[in-house]
Amino acid sequence: MADEIEVKFKVVSHASLRRKLSALGAEFCSTVIQEDAYFDTPGRSLLADQIGLRVREVKVLRAAAGARPDGQPTLTYKGPIHANRKAKVRREIETHFETPGAIEQVLMAIGHELVMSFQKRRTTYRLGRCLIELDELPLLGLFVEVEGPSERLVLSIARKLGLAGESIKVSYAHLIADACTAAGRKPIGIKIRT
Repeated sequence: MADEIEVKFKVVSHASLRRKLSALGAEFCSTVIQEDAYFDTPGRSLLADQIGLRVREVKVLRAAAGARPDGQPTLTYKGPIHANRKAKVRREIETHFETPGAIEQVLMAIGHELVMSFQKRRTTYRLGRCLIELDELPLLGLFVEVEGPSERLVLSIARKLGLAGESIKVSYAHLIADACTAAGRKPIGIKIRT
């Protein structure tokens, strides 16, 4: 059980970030499609409290030679975001399991509902002790996340990549929910173009 420490920025393109990552000596790890299914109580109390309960499946599209990206399904709990921080900091508990259908049935058996599901394309690089993730999401566009072991290190890498301004503190789930509400559609089964 550890805190997730990250900054997230919306970007127009990933091309300049790839060039900067190359110049800084970042190591390409993988490109994957992540399919995230979010569960909540019937009253949506988790979302209201900025808590995420997610089942993730991963399809590996490309990986660095010798790399073994984690394609095993995961169940993740993300706690409320800590206030008054420059980075988004929240408790994260994650575990692997073998059958996504079974874990989803367990969640529904204890009273949770599937409230949202969407895909994103994620390309991951490693720079020192940080992961830099170039994300593409339907309805939302392009983003970059920098995740690492400390707020100071994450903010330092973000500056080196030229990421400036206020980072986005809300989750992709919140952003997708807002975009779906604005578009008058349900946030279930939102796919990325492959």
